[in-house]
Amino acid sequence: MKSLYVGSTSGYSGKNLTVLGLGHRFLEDNIKIGYFKPVGIFPVKAKGVLTDKDAWVIYRALDLEGAIEDLCPGLITYDVMMEAYQHDIKGFEERITTVFKRISEGTDLLLMSGSGSLTSGKFLNLSGFQVVEKFDSKVLLVDQYEKEFFLDAILDAQERLGERLIGLVINNVEAELRDMVRDHIVPFLQRKGIPVLGVIPHHTVLGAVMVEDIAERLGADVLCCRDKLDELVEKFLIGGMQVDKFIEYSRKTRNNAVIVGGDRSDIQLAAIETHAKCIILTGNLYPNEIVVSKAEMNGVPMLVVRDDTYTVAETVGDLSRKLRLREREKVEAGVRLIVEGVDFDRLYRLLGLRNYPFFNNSNDGET
Repeated sequence: MKSLYVGSTSGYSGKNLTVLGLGHRFLEDNIKIGYFKPVGIFPVKAKGVLTDKDAWVIYRALDLEGAIEDLCPGLITYDVMMEAYQHDIKGFEERITTVFKRISEGTDLLLMSGSGSLTSGKFLNLSGFQVVEKFDSKVLLVDQYEKEFFLDAILDAQERLGERLIGLVINNVEAELRDMVRDHIVPFLQRKGIPVLGVIPHHTVLGAVMVEDIAERLGADVLCCRDKLDELVEKFLIGGMQVDKFIEYSRKTRNNAVIVGGDRSDIQLAAIETHAKCIILTGNLYPNEIVVSKAEMNGVPMLVVRDDTYTVAETVGDLSRKLRLREREKVEAGVRLIVEGVDFDRLYRLLGLRNYPFFNNSNDGET
């Protein structure tokens, strides 16, 4: 039995989608997989059992079997954190080990997803580095190219992981950076002994945010069109310019939300006419009834928030980095990117899976 830990050097790098994409392909290739998330920080109740939200979604999406109690044995709740601040907590390591052994039985590959970065969970002796060392697991890193600091973090992880690191997937690469990554970053990393198993391009849908999530995160008062809250926003526009300039710019973008002061009815009306996905009114200022009526007629939700425009822009910008796995369109797009973008033949060789039945017809001559 092999085990593979999917981790990263920073949070929100695309680990969950990568695990979903890998799991999807593994199952297609008739690899018997088990799955669990050793450490999680997003508690949710699933069929009466407290587990990690992302682990639960992955479990359902891959149609896996097994006890829900085993999905995330190292769930870090608020109470756990408070207790850990007072004294050392015992039992987590033993619980994770027990689950690892139980899920491993009868599988070809045990797939594990990391939480946060490889150092997350260190205060409970449950960091990614500690987990993979304990189980002698192979590690696949998933990270986004962030220029200079990207290479530093990857090389540091390689030094600490040693031979356990079998490769890297560079995720969410913007179009203007693809040549740099392909021509310079990939050759550099491979020269340093880090196989690059995939370069995944940026996809606008993956950075999109549901209007409902925007309203929830901002604590907004939704004035109309609640039936449109499941729409996806790909870009945020600040409505601080002249109307003609705003209209010109708005028509060049698609699926946008407009952040504008509640007293700018001219921009609000222009946003409605250019079919914005929603309008976020800042400063706790409410629009007049004419604007609300037009928004309702055109199916454009209007959200009133207390914060100023700058604060709102910062908040929604951060939100777009955090993928919500319940958004089916985003998940399906992300899984396709992983399945199409990862070199699975090379990954299987590095995992030592070349002798499995699905390779019987392979004629590439490699062992």
